[in-house]
Amino acid sequence: MSSSGLLHLEYRRVLVAMALGVACWFATGHASNAVVASLFALVVLWGWQLSRLYRWFANPEDVPPLGDAAVRGVLHDVYVLRSRGASLDNSRSLSPVYRNESFESMREAAMIINARNELLWCNSAAEYLLKINRVEEEGKPLRDLFPGKALKNYLKEQNFQKPLRIKPGPDPEFCMQLEFSRFGASDKLIFIKDVSEQDKVERMRRDFVGNVSHELRTPLTVIKGYIETLPSLLAGPNAALQKPLASMATQVGRMEVLIADLLWLTRIETVEGERKDDLVNVSNLAASVVAELRSAWPDRDIQLLAESGRPLRGDERELGSALSNLIVNALKYSEKGPVKVRWADSAVGPVLSVEDKGLGIAAKHIPRLTERFYRVDKSRSQQTSGTGLGLAIVKHVAVSHEAKLFVDSQLGKGSCFRLVFPASRCADAAASD
Repeated sequence: MSSSGLLHLEYRRVLVAMALGVACWFATGHASNAVVASLFALVVLWGWQLSRLYRWFANPEDVPPLGDAAVRGVLHDVYVLRSRGASLDNSRSLSPVYRNESFESMREAAMIINARNELLWCNSAAEYLLKINRVEEEGKPLRDLFPGKALKNYLKEQNFQKPLRIKPGPDPEFCMQLEFSRFGASDKLIFIKDVSEQDKVERMRRDFVGNVSHELRTPLTVIKGYIETLPSLLAGPNAALQKPLASMATQVGRMEVLIADLLWLTRIETVEGERKDDLVNVSNLAASVVAELRSAWPDRDIQLLAESGRPLRGDERELGSALSNLIVNALKYSEKGPVKVRWADSAVGPVLSVEDKGLGIAAKHIPRLTERFYRVDKSRSQQTSGTGLGLAIVKHVAVSHEAKLFVDSQLGKGSCFRLVFPASRCADAAASD
């Protein structure tokens, strides 16, 4: 602001103070009183203006206080400069340069692709992990970096809730996990992680369980054969041996079921990431499973309500195993009442549910039901010959078919297990695409 503007800023206050001093001089006849009155008036005026200014400094988002024209001019200049600085900060934070600098500082590998799935940008961590040069790869399709059908199908479905694991190179040990999120109007932000060690540990665990289970089958078969043969080799009935032999036969039977479940669970985990596109007539599958279990449980009422005829894309054997485990659990943990099996449509997708009127499950146990070998009532599980793997199998089948497992249960009233599949899994939805 110019010097003339500064003089104009205060001349009126000075004139008011001088007028007050002259009036005091005429009233008292003393010049000293006039000077004191003038100074006092100036201090009051300046103090009042400063107090308003400090209040605005404390809340700078408010409109600046209004004063005379000169004061308004100064405060307006300050307000404009401050607003201009804020707008510059905002524009800088939204600029591509600022965005790229932010991602560049991250240790995680990150890249941005456009609506056509072409590479727009990646940080140094992504260049190092993928062994690429950003300038050379810019504008190229993402499938050039990650060849294979897994990524193509993943991008086609546009369902980014679950990360994608792929093995892009010739090294079978190298495994990466891609996490997608929508970015801007139509771009996508991808975070890439090297999960080779985690994948290796999971694979070793699956192989160990599978190998041990497989190796146990041979000695178990031999033991079972001797148990079945011993009664015929004994001379005459021997009541003292009948009970232990019967107990041994029961435990061998449980071991056989346990090993079969472990091998089946290992197989499901091994192919969990593979795409399952076989057309499965769930109504017919449910009817077949229910018919088998009706013959095994002739005294129980198993009802089938097939309200939907829509086929599902998936693995028929896995879906049958999941349904069988749900029905068997319902039969074991409900002494009376019907077990209802229902296949129907819903607003979010087809639903396969199994409902019983049994003992019910306490709320504290529900989050852990799908853990391996977890039992709500250990004594009852031993009586029903349960292995503790049935719901773990159901969970893995649900994951491999992109379904959600929901459990509704009340103590003393029964339970309902629901597998809710996405609408994209229906064959008619796939055909419309």
